[in-house]
Amino acid sequence: MRVNTLFFLALCCTVHVAVAQDANYWSSSYSPAGFLVPGAVVAHNGDSGVFFYNPALLGGSRKNSVTVSGTVYSYDYYKINNALGANKDLKSHNASIIPQMVSGTISLKGKRSLTFGYALLHVPVINFQASQQRDDKLNVLNDSYSPGDESFVGQANINSTVKETTGMVSVGLKASPRLSVGLSGEVQFRKHVYNKNLTMRAIYNPGGGGPAGEFANVQQSYIANYVHAGIRFKAGFAYDVGRHHLGLLITSPLLHVYGSGYIQSDFVISDLLVSGGADTLDLFANTRQEKLKARWKMPVSVAIGYTLDYAKGKLYVAAEYFRKVDTYGVITPRNEVFIRPADDTQNYTSELLRFKDVRRAVANVGVGISYNFNPDLTGLLGAYTDFRYADNDLDLKQNSGNGNAYNISYWNNFSTQIGINVKRRKFNLRTGLLLTYASTNKYPQLVDFGNPNEDNLLAGQPGLTRATHFSVGWLFSYIHNL
Repeated sequence: MRVNTLFFLALCCTVHVAVAQDANYWSSSYSPAGFLVPGAVVAHNGDSGVFFYNPALLGGSRKNSVTVSGTVYSYDYYKINNALGANKDLKSHNASIIPQMVSGTISLKGKRSLTFGYALLHVPVINFQASQQRDDKLNVLNDSYSPGDESFVGQANINSTVKETTGMVSVGLKASPRLSVGLSGEVQFRKHVYNKNLTMRAIYNPGGGGPAGEFANVQQSYIANYVHAGIRFKAGFAYDVGRHHLGLLITSPLLHVYGSGYIQSDFVISDLLVSGGADTLDLFANTRQEKLKARWKMPVSVAIGYTLDYAKGKLYVAAEYFRKVDTYGVITPRNEVFIRPADDTQNYTSELLRFKDVRRAVANVGVGISYNFNPDLTGLLGAYTDFRYADNDLDLKQNSGNGNAYNISYWNNFSTQIGINVKRRKFNLRTGLLLTYASTNKYPQLVDFGNPNEDNLLAGQPGLTRATHFSVGWLFSYIHNL
């Protein structure tokens, strides 16, 4: 039974759910294709005196100082069809007010234009909370020892919240009439709280020789909580020739500064008859490990942008490539006792408890166009992809073993932005609509309560299902020239 016990434990510990946009690099509207957001471009877009995504564009700023504030009023809706099987969907929706950015620039007058910029950016990556239950009469247990349909209850509760705050300092230099260069340093703080709870129970029926009046019970809970701080750098270049503008941005990997977290897990199997009713499987595994090392990675990326001035505005295109990331432990537990009682070296199963991440290479593209209705009013329109980097197949190819996947997104986002910029002598007001939609028919189920039985720990045989994500936001950004 030891082999079966460890097999079942590994099976249950590697189950996870995917339900939001936390495996995408361009989820923030402040990205190389966020054409509506002030300064969120790689090549020239006409913004004057704002904090630029590409620090080289600061070199063209001639404003002594500017304050940029941005707020997004957003609503997110997620639906995972048949996430637990048997028409049991997982749904999550939330509304929020997000103070996205506060920034400023200081320009030094001289032979060559030198401009410094600073910013504080807040990104609520994901806030997903959902629960579901099936309470029904099903033929769950073998009729040889529990004839007929049993009373079955299956429950699931999933919570995942990720928040990132980034402080940035940049400098841009106008090296020549056509060429500008820049450098940025970013300090990123990330906090992630992940909580998963599963409960499956079936009451034995009398008359078959089973433990009448008792019930088979499978319960699992897994909590991962960590904070991480890291630093990365950007080197930017901008080249202007008449109405043609080019931009290049190279971003370093995120350098680890500090990371700490904890993992807590409880796994119980009791009175579950297996092997045709010949054996009863009972298992008790529990641990809480604190002060664990945590690591969050961001790969090297290269972004390019091109802007064309035309009679009434600008046409903009951008793309960014991110390298793959091999499997690593976001939180790696110590090799301490998990399975109880603690009298066997096989009970030290840290591999089953690790919180891991793996990513494929990704390339995103975006386009934008502006139109000047008059000198004081400009219309803005943009669209871009935000492809997922989560890759279960890559994880399997690398033979990375067991563990709980950090990410809960397995779809590609497609976003559009539409808005206006109102210009006055002392300020610019930019506002508009942000829309994101995603859909997939290959979404991995968490469990399948449509077919629970002893051989699958009452969790059924999870397959693929349909999932959708929709987000709408209203951006309000104010640029004040001091």
